[in-house]
Amino acid sequence: MVHLPFAALAFLLLTGCGQNKGVQETPPPSWVQSRPLSNGHYIGIGSANASLTPGEALRSAKERAAADLAGEIALRIESASLLETEERNGHVQEDFSSTISSRADERIAGFEVVDVWENASGCYVYYRLNKAQHAAARKARQEQAIATALDELKSGESDIAKGQVISALNHWGTGVLALEEFWNEVNKGSHKGETLTLEPHLIRKMREALRNIELVPAVNRVTLRAENNFKFPLGVHATLNGLGVPSIPVKYSYHNGTYIKKATEFTSSEGILVALIDGVAPERPDENFTGSLDVTRLLKSAALKPVIVELVGDINAPTFRIPLDVVLPSVFIQASPSSGLAVQQHDAVIQALRGALLAEGYGMESTSNRSDFTISFNLRSEHRTPVGDFGNFHTAYITGSISLRNATGKLIKEIALDKVKGVQLDPNAALNLALSNAAEAVEKKHAPDLIRSLR
Repeated sequence: MVHLPFAALAFLLLTGCGQNKGVQETPPPSWVQSRPLSNGHYIGIGSANASLTPGEALRSAKERAAADLAGEIALRIESASLLETEERNGHVQEDFSSTISSRADERIAGFEVVDVWENASGCYVYYRLNKAQHAAARKARQEQAIATALDELKSGESDIAKGQVISALNHWGTGVLALEEFWNEVNKGSHKGETLTLEPHLIRKMREALRNIELVPAVNRVTLRAENNFKFPLGVHATLNGLGVPSIPVKYSYHNGTYIKKATEFTSSEGILVALIDGVAPERPDENFTGSLDVTRLLKSAALKPVIVELVGDINAPTFRIPLDVVLPSVFIQASPSSGLAVQQHDAVIQALRGALLAEGYGMESTSNRSDFTISFNLRSEHRTPVGDFGNFHTAYITGSISLRNATGKLIKEIALDKVKGVQLDPNAALNLALSNAAEAVEKKHAPDLIRSLR
């Protein structure tokens, strides 16, 4: 092959094709009409139609020649060993294909421009790359990539021995990516007296680390009671080979009777997290508290690229379940000693509240010293005598308050009763009607409010 003088070749590359319309055309070289064959070189031929934009035809021809050269190299790639064993749903294959494309310039580094030819219709570019030089450069890169992967393997093992899972995953993922250009080949390295196929080994190490994390709750059953305000701080210890694992995301959920409550907590430097359980109703579809390793967030914390996450695949995350019991408190209901009405006149409101609490599962006690809570009614009455046109009717009003106290006597809640009335011809009948109306208000309005406070 006769090479163009450097000055002439440089002139063509700078000015571009299709710009010398007045120059007498020379006949096309043989490589334009018939693709050259070479045992010692990879060949890349690119062409582009003439363009009114200066340099556009040359730029397109050069890109196509580079792509053609990269294509020749890609056609000689061996079967993709990593992909054959680890491909999942096509995502890895797609990423690998894009990797070949994105690394094309690197793969054809050191190529030479053999010739550039133009005529009125377009531009042609001829590249070639010495196979021996390319193979030597590629082998050097591969050896360096294997050395890097082995270093990352060792660093990950050192971290995992200390319980540093996130750092270990990052090292092993970095080791797989170090070999990315060579995923199409079997990359072997010597480690601890063994010869390993590195990418599959690194991926297996990542999977094993995730599967071997243990989540151990501090108790095997949680009981929510009045004395702990129906709250429970559940401790969970995340360990790997007996060591606490820090910064691990653990997701948990439980049904509170209305909806499924979900949250995620991260373990401390000792591998411990605390999940606060509260607001749980006695009746609910699922009585279990469920916790599991949040693999997605863990891999994100390790800053792994999507292709590595795909290679790791689905993991059966460590999970635990423990039952949640809700023990409703016992309640003593009484007329307050300072109430303005007689004890027996409280019967209607006491029975109304008692029925509402029993329906929700609360226990009733006959004395305050045996109960978890005491509810006291402090009632007062007002009476108006008949006047004017309504001279035959008496009106009675009931006002007052309801107080809720815990076993130590601490006031938990106080509710002011709405003013209710009763109108009858007889004053006692008017008072009884007002008490009946007050009982209805307690059942429908105030009992739900008290029940929320009891929980």
